[in-house]
Amino acid sequence: MGNFKNKDRKCPRCHYRWIGHEEKETDVSIALYLVNEAYRDSYDHALLVSRDSDLVPAVRMLRGQFPSKRITIVAPPNKGHSNELCRLATGKAKIRVKQLRACLLPAAIVSSTGTLIVERPPEYAPPS
Repeated sequence: MGNFKNKDRKCPRCHYRWIGHEEKETDVSIALYLVNEAYRDSYDHALLVSRDSDLVPAVRMLRGQFPSKRITIVAPPNKGHSNELCRLATGKAKIRVKQLRACLLPAAIVSSTGTLIVERPPEYAPPS
């Protein structure tokens, strides 16, 4: 798992200041696990859901050290693929919005006795 680091931000025009967040270490963690699990022979085919070209060195190493292992680069909905990653991969795929909708939990989960257990917050509802 990566983490988020607080980062001071400032508007160059009005000089307003705020604390933002910056994701750190996630790409490094993914790269290490991808290569480490290949050495452990934990998989034959990896699906890498990312557009981050920072992962190119790990995929290059994986393909060099383990040419028989397959790696498919998977792009998130409404986003393109990283050309650099795709050049090294054995395949590419795309997550479709329709697939995400099919995976959503219902707006409300009710027990077998009819008691409401939990409701999905309105801001988490899928787009119409």
